[in-house]
Amino acid sequence: MADSLMVTVLTIYFLADLPRIRALGYRFVPHARRPRAILIGEDILNKIGGYVLGNVVISVIAAALTFTWLVSFGVPYPFLLAVLVALLDLVPVVGSTIAGIIVVLVALTVSLPVCLFTIGFFVVYRFFEDYVLVPKLIGKAVEVPALLTVVAVLIGAALLGVVGALVAIPAAAAVLLIAQEIWFPRLDEGHHRLPR
Repeated sequence: MADSLMVTVLTIYFLADLPRIRALGYRFVPHARRPRAILIGEDILNKIGGYVLGNVVISVIAAALTFTWLVSFGVPYPFLLAVLVALLDLVPVVGSTIAGIIVVLVALTVSLPVCLFTIGFFVVYRFFEDYVLVPKLIGKAVEVPALLTVVAVLIGAALLGVVGALVAIPAAAAVLLIAQEIWFPRLDEGHHRLPR
């Protein structure tokens, strides 16, 4: 949770200073190449915005499904728990797990079968979110193929934990965009210059 808090604080500072950071970053690019760098940079920032929006949409879906489930089984405080699920779901890797544990413990106050069914619900939902919603919604928003989205999150989480999972998809989108805009054209040009 300390990592998540640190990421949240750094994100707030980053967003508050984004125009200055962006302008400073573009100054490091030679003047002749700056217009193209600005276009690529703005495209990357748009993809990051799509990533954030996709995360919010997924959290709303998690909250709505959780609320429906809890109301169906008479679990107390369904609205508050659904809001908690939405907020914690914004934290990659561990957020939805922590939310699920809290909801399951509250469901235990109803009965053991309801608790067990709720565990099953969260396990199924977690797979649905990780392997369907994230690749489809976030992968589509940042224009990263579904397989690459899943692989990026898994690698990011393995290397850097919560922080790695949080930046994995935007980083994959940035690398893919730079490859398409810079590396692939250079490779293609190099291919055409080969002696015949």
